[in-house]
Amino acid sequence: MARVKYRYDQEDDVLMVFLGKGKIDDAQQSGNIISHLSAKGELLLLEILNASKFLKETSEVFPKEVKQQALAS
Repeated sequence: MARVKYRYDQEDDVLMVFLGKGKIDDAQQSGNIISHLSAKGELLLLEILNASKFLKETSEVFPKEVKQQALAS
């Protein structure tokens, strides 16, 4: 499995969780979560909208530095 990478866009309050490499072929949204999939159905990227609210409501799933950056806005 590829190393998970995170990027937070403070202006849009979106947390991107990169789970794999490859070309994104499809995207599906459920609530504030957008899943980006390859043509084979592999999950490549998760976008979490309204990330600061989401991170306040979740447990310690995300690294401390990711939560601190999102919650500082």
